[in-house]
Formats: sequence, structure tokens, C-alpha cells
Amino acid sequence: MSGQHQRLPLEVDPFRLAMNEKHLQGSIPLKQMKRLISVLTSYESDVFVDVTFSVDTNRVTQMSGQVKTEAKLICQRCMEEMDLPIVLDVQLAFVRTEAEMERLSDDYEVSLIEDVPVMLSDIVEDEILLALPPIPKHLEGTCHPVNMAEGWDSQQANETNTENVKQENPFEILAKLKIDKQDEA
Repeated sequence: MSGQHQRLPLEVDPFRLAMNEKHLQGSIPLKQMKRLISVLTSYESDVFVDVTFSVDTNRVTQMSGQVKTEAKLICQRCMEEMDLPIVLDVQLAFVRTEAEMERLSDDYEVSLIEDVPVMLSDIVEDEILLALPPIPKHLEGTCHPVNMAEGWDSQQANETNTENVKQENPFEILAKLKIDKQDEA
């Protein structure tokens, strides 16, 4: 892709684009993707999209191409911000009904489109959300060492404090009452 990216259309009709074999290349601001930005620490960048809409030999409307962005997430190991480069090869089939969906083979990743036009950013956002790791972490050995050490020290301190505390027996009070009652008799 070139360094100059155009803004993509907000809404598209995948079926019409496929009939005309349209190629779209450009960018979508991350801030337009409300579900995605709720899991990111920053959303100032763009998502770069390079896709072609076509009809394949099975007469299935599809979108294929690539989606690229840089996601900023919190590493769940060191709790520091991390950059996660995302480069997705996208191959989506579009159908209008569930019956059409059931007829397709498992080779297709299917998107049900009941009403057109659809938000292009929603289609792209879905693909990125599916690509995010469930637990984001830096690569092994690349976490911020200070936070890793602090986390370990506080965990070790909590374990030490737990070991030094005498465990109370909830039945100890009952045993004492029983002894007191025997003394009275």
C-alpha cells in the first residue's frame, strides 16, 4: 500500500460492489469502532484496509484482502501498555439469509447481511475483534522488569503474611462454651 491512504466510504453494499468487482483501499479511524476502542488504551491511529469485492465461481459474494493496524493494549503479565501489530488476511463471504449460510461449505467465513448498506467499519471491526488475543501479553521475556518484580514481591509478601497468621477455628468458641458449661455443673 502507498503512504497516502484515502478515507473509505462509511457504508457499503457488498453485493453491488461484488457485481462490479470493486477494489477499496484506504483507512478508517479507530475511533469509529466503538466496541474495539473499549478494549484499547489508545485509539488515535487508523486501520488500513485493502480489499476487493467479487463473486467467486460458486456465485458467492465475497470480500478478500488485508486489514492492518496497531492495537495498544494492557499486557496482563506486567500491566504496562503494549503494541500489538495486527495484519489480517480477510476472506469473508456475504449472504442475505440463514438458508444461504447453511448451503455454504465450511471453507467460508460467513457474514449475514440482512439490510444494505452496511457500515464498512463494522465489518472490519468484527475481524479485528476476532483476532485479538483473549489475554494480551508481551512476548516471553519482554515485559517491563520493574512491574514484574514488584508484582512478584507483593505476591510473596502476601503469601508470607498468610503463613504467619494463625488460622482461627470457628468451632473453638463452641468448645470453650462447652467447657464453661461443664465447670458450672
